[in-house]
Amino acid sequence: MRHQAPASSAFPAYPASWYLYCSSSQLGRRPLSKTMLGRQLVAFRTVSGQVAILDGRCAHLGADLGGGRVVGESLRCPYHNWEYGTDGRCTRIPGLCSEIPRFACQAAYPVEERCGHVFFFNGPKPLFPLPFFFDVEPGEVTASVPFRFVANCTWYLFASHAFDLQHFVAVHDRRLLGLPVIDCPAPFARRNRYSAVIEGTSIYDRLLRTFVSRQVDISITTWGGTLFFLTGHFRRARSRFLVAAQPIDGDRTLAEGIVFTRRGRNRVARAVFDPVSLWVRWLFTRGYLIDEASRLGSPHYSPTTMVETDQDMIDFFQWMVDVSRDPEGEGAPRTRERQDMEKVGANGNGRTDAHQLEVGREA
Repeated sequence: MRHQAPASSAFPAYPASWYLYCSSSQLGRRPLSKTMLGRQLVAFRTVSGQVAILDGRCAHLGADLGGGRVVGESLRCPYHNWEYGTDGRCTRIPGLCSEIPRFACQAAYPVEERCGHVFFFNGPKPLFPLPFFFDVEPGEVTASVPFRFVANCTWYLFASHAFDLQHFVAVHDRRLLGLPVIDCPAPFARRNRYSAVIEGTSIYDRLLRTFVSRQVDISITTWGGTLFFLTGHFRRARSRFLVAAQPIDGDRTLAEGIVFTRRGRNRVARAVFDPVSLWVRWLFTRGYLIDEASRLGSPHYSPTTMVETDQDMIDFFQWMVDVSRDPEGEGAPRTRERQDMEKVGANGNGRTDAHQLEVGREA
């Protein structure tokens, strides 16, 4: 079925999906407050080690909870010492003998910690489990610190790059070896797999051709429009990295990249070789993606000017409209998509059981 490009008004400002909040190391004794997704949020780690993310303005008089402090299993507001638990409910108001008022409650977001980073879902309940690569377990890899860049386009135009055939040659200097294979390995995931020859003249591409391979097999899986898991199979190496996207405003998207490498088999390898391997991969991946962002030319979404060669992008845009809305928020994704996800559920590593049924396995 050939879709028409949806109107820009069909996309939510902030899709119901998973977002990267911070590194685990940033949550010590103090809470961490951020402006994200058009609102103030605050994250904190309780004494028992549980991480929570709440709306960051106190329900009482709007004080920034990021200026408060952790007390046991609660976060204390700096203004009047109201305390909130990890579920967002007020647990104590000093001097109040009567019942705590119903309004004394912060919105709480689902949180997951993985590979040294904290993620949260933009909604009261996750529409899908926090995903990962299909061919490796989280405990088998080491993650880098994130690198960041800003793409001068909307979040959904940024997400569509994985399905934009023309830009692989124009921006990435990759010549495709045949048509890509596009599928949906899970209800809230869309994947593109292709093989390409590296033809760029940048220092990174020249080094890749000389020491790694002239050809690469790529798999890019987009989850919810905000998480992008990319695996590159070279002749002498395998590359894995995650790009976590976050809408800043109508024309800009923050992208944070995390690079992964397999953990060494012994302590010496993990202490000596893993950091070097991670640094080299981080350097190449960062250069590759920042170069892309600088060459995009600040594009604007225009459904009326898309042509036949944009059909893969158009199909992606329509799919994204269908799955990016929260049924308890701005609008509902397709009922069938939701029912399928509830059937497959989640297994121990955060991936859907559809992976085990071979509907989500890398080919």
